[in-house]
Amino acid sequence: MSFMQVTRDTLRVQASAKLAAAAVTTGGLFAVNKPPGISCTGFIDYIKRNAGLGERAISFSDHFEMEKQLRKPGKKIYRKKYHTNLRIGHAGTLDVEAAGVLVLGVESGCKLLGDYLKGEKSYMATGRLGLATDSYDAEGKITHVGDASGVTSDMILRTIPRFIGDIEQTPPLYSAIRIDGKRLYEYMRSGEPIPVKVKPRKVHISDIKLLHYKPQQQKEQGSTGVLEQAVYGKRVVLPPECVEYFTGGRFAWDEKSSENKVPCVGDYMYSFLNQPNAPTIQLLVRSGGGVYIRSLIHNMGEALGCGASMAMLVRTSQGPLRLGRDTIDVQDLPYIAKITEAMRRTQARLDESTS
Repeated sequence: MSFMQVTRDTLRVQASAKLAAAAVTTGGLFAVNKPPGISCTGFIDYIKRNAGLGERAISFSDHFEMEKQLRKPGKKIYRKKYHTNLRIGHAGTLDVEAAGVLVLGVESGCKLLGDYLKGEKSYMATGRLGLATDSYDAEGKITHVGDASGVTSDMILRTIPRFIGDIEQTPPLYSAIRIDGKRLYEYMRSGEPIPVKVKPRKVHISDIKLLHYKPQQQKEQGSTGVLEQAVYGKRVVLPPECVEYFTGGRFAWDEKSSENKVPCVGDYMYSFLNQPNAPTIQLLVRSGGGVYIRSLIHNMGEALGCGASMAMLVRTSQGPLRLGRDTIDVQDLPYIAKITEAMRRTQARLDESTS
């Protein structure tokens, strides 16, 4: 074992002790801004490996690339072990491609996470109309190509109320719900049949606001121009890390090579995420625990008669904790002082919200 490895292991052990002690005095909860493209497990793995290492920490971008390699299709995920017994949990999973507020508990703070699982959350979600997928989001294969040219903002506004309140919602087949000891996404990836039908669950959605609707733009008959339709509302700009992630890499749309590209059943939707003139909606959703925003957008697409899939998702708040105001970023995670200060601020915010 190298000297550098011994030093890192020693620092991790020291960091674990400091964080555990800080958790006792601060409540042990803090919120982070999870970037898109990494699982919650992979995100926590970065904290456990690097908390306390400061400038010696592995860069988050390097860890991100390692996690991406681990998630290759058909490959079981094995992470290298490391010397720390630090216990860290999270309240409410965010999908790999989702971003935003993730509440974490350290040691004794893990016992408090249950309150956040049931508590209210808010999300900013972007949906793509006219395409439905097997996963209900851009990661899945297209199962339906519909015509959204007749969908108006009034139609969407009239559809929204049926999804507010206490409703029944069927989880996506690509989800972490367990059936007979196995997660649903494991059945889907292996091709093994799901032993029982996935039943709808009772969930609560407090409010849905249509922030922005960009209708499908069509070419006028006998014209090379594009017929512009009325746009509803004003699109809220997503955090920079989300914009960068969802406009680059495999999501990038090349005008030259993709000019005549059209979505077909069986294609992966991410190839068409940034297709020009595609109809999109942006929603602000407030909900209780257990709600799948993917299912909400999928069901809204069915109600509109054109199909829909979730394109992007940002959790903007969880309980009293808000994105930006109460979260720390990935570059803060290797520093114990940053995490302990975040725990103190979180406890103060919780005390303020209950007083």
